[in-house]
Amino acid sequence: MGITTEKLAFTGRKDMVSLIKSGFSAYRRWRQRERDLRHLSDLPDYLLDDIGLDRHIVEAELRKALADGK
Repeated sequence: MGITTEKLAFTGRKDMVSLIKSGFSAYRRWRQRERDLRHLSDLPDYLLDDIGLDRHIVEAELRKALADGK
């Protein structure tokens, strides 16, 4: 007639798995962004100019990414 506890338990597990997956995805995106910014910060100024980036902006974004991860 109604929802059984078995169905509730299964739905709860699905929600938990979804939450964990989204957490890992967010972590992977953050790590990839940090890695990309570190690589950009290692480039010499003339290469950053070639791709239209400023060293100050790259450094500021890297500091922001590191602060967001703490």
